[in-house]
Amino acid sequence: MPDLSAQPMRFLYAYWRVWQGLAARAEGQLEREHGLDLRSFLTLSALHGGVFHPGELAMQLGLPRYVVTRTLDTLSRLNAVERGLDSGDRRRQNLHVTPAGRLLWLAAMQTIEHVCGEPLAVLGKQLEPLTTALERLAASADTAASTNTAAPSVSRFKFREKNHDH
Repeated sequence: MPDLSAQPMRFLYAYWRVWQGLAARAEGQLEREHGLDLRSFLTLSALHGGVFHPGELAMQLGLPRYVVTRTLDTLSRLNAVERGLDSGDRRRQNLHVTPAGRLLWLAAMQTIEHVCGEPLAVLGKQLEPLTTALERLAASADTAASTNTAAPSVSRFKFREKNHDH
């Protein structure tokens, strides 16, 4: 019988519980207050980070293109994102966050900070080193997934440096 108290099982279980707890709280609040699901919020966040084409967005988020298209449809209905033709390649779309999208994102960001703030506060000064370690782990998992075609898609969401203007 495998030892479920040994690594990597302890890590995977703890990661799963954190994800489930924070994602459920965040998703509920985002939906109630802003009409966004977590995927739409993360997509809007990525667009704030400078991704401007659906294919690039799909790669960065580690999602199939059809899922990104559906998410962009939702964001378009909320008047948060506009699509336009790329002047250099008419087969590609440019994506732009609208002024309403910026306001929606700022409000949703405040919600995320509120929802996640208390649970993350228990880490105190350990939060930054833990986040850095998880970013390294994510990069390693991305590399492992790209060298193993049987590996499932993993998130490649890249966060910009903190913007203290929100």
